[in-house]
Amino acid sequence: MSDPEKVLKSTIRTFQSQADVMAAATLTNQEHWRSETPLELAAYYVYDPDGCFIAEVDGILAGICIATVYQHTGFIGELIVQPQYRKHQLGTRLMQTAIEYLNNEGISCIFLDGVLKAVPLYERLGFLPLCRSLRLFGQVSAREFTHITPIQTIDLPQIFDMDLQFFGSDRSFFLERRLRHYPELCWKWQDINGLQAYLFGRVGIGGWVTAGPWVSRRSAQETLPLLEHFQSAIGNQPFSIGVLESTNQTVQLLVQNGMQPNPEPPMRMFLGLVPNMVGSEQCLAIGSPAKG
Repeated sequence: MSDPEKVLKSTIRTFQSQADVMAAATLTNQEHWRSETPLELAAYYVYDPDGCFIAEVDGILAGICIATVYQHTGFIGELIVQPQYRKHQLGTRLMQTAIEYLNNEGISCIFLDGVLKAVPLYERLGFLPLCRSLRLFGQVSAREFTHITPIQTIDLPQIFDMDLQFFGSDRSFFLERRLRHYPELCWKWQDINGLQAYLFGRVGIGGWVTAGPWVSRRSAQETLPLLEHFQSAIGNQPFSIGVLESTNQTVQLLVQNGMQPNPEPPMRMFLGLVPNMVGSEQCLAIGSPAKG
């Protein structure tokens, strides 16, 4: 029998227009990824269209994958293959394309959050497990605090500096965009000693609210008021938050305060140089599985 890839006549190309963004959104919607709206997908395309990949079979959309380039690290996410085209190596080809692109950009360490059923694929491509990337859902106590204030555009330079220090890469494009589209969900804690913590949020399909990134110079316990203030801002509705299992204090604090972990969380994996985890304890919650 002929090679399935040849029978399918599959090709991989980059996004070419907003129409490709909307096509990708149909796949994330089919997968019920409520946080991945067309607005979120458009951010990748605006940031770097060369890292946004579409697989087609006879000209028909078959899958997507997105690679995000930072200075020395990169992320791969949004890997989806339509059910009728699975088991034809399309997922592998999309991943190989994304990895090659990041390598050509000089990236020394590539991260991803892999659902457990896809971990064997990622391991075959050389990825190693780092820790579970937990997803929690629920509500915390809703309280307002006078020392928690809205993030303003004027605050962004110091937030960018702090984020670079602890996250380790410049994700200012995504933070600025988050503030521009969801200013009511972006909060900071600043005192006489300067910026102590910040939290960004976003709204997904059907009003699904996601908190993160959440970064703090202080302990998770000291920074809990920022999350409680966020809860007050969104009212009596639950939200989701992504936290790396390695941030033990944050995980424990969230569970103690009413957040429920997903029973089958993805695995944070890496390819390349062993990541430097210095500063990771200050990154209490991730911003997105596909971009850190």
